[in-house]
Amino acid sequence: MPFFEIFDFAASTKQRRHAATAMTDALCAAYGIGPEIVSSYFVDVGGDSYGHDRKFGLETSERRIFIKVHAFRRSAALRREAALSVTRAAAEAYETNEKSIVVYFFDREPDEVAHGGTLGGG
Repeated sequence: MPFFEIFDFAASTKQRRHAATAMTDALCAAYGIGPEIVSSYFVDVGGDSYGHDRKFGLETSERRIFIKVHAFRRSAALRREAALSVTRAAAEAYETNEKSIVVYFFDREPDEVAHGGTLGGG
């Protein structure tokens, strides 16, 4: 923990590799953690699996890359720093503008996460 869920559109392996590396580095810098605990999961959103602004599929003029950050709870200041740095890293990796990147934080308490069947938090 933490981990990313990244919903993108027909991204290349090169883009995803860059995104995984750059976003991990960005989150580690913001949260003061090491990369060995960060995972990235990519979901390809096909052309007919997306809608925005009442338009669907190829009719959409804007395709937003949606990133979920699952992590133990951090302060708003640290989430703000992570949001900016992860957004910049993703925009660079996907060669798109920052406006097309959406980041949501799903914070958990340690006792809401189990690794290997053992609940955290004591």
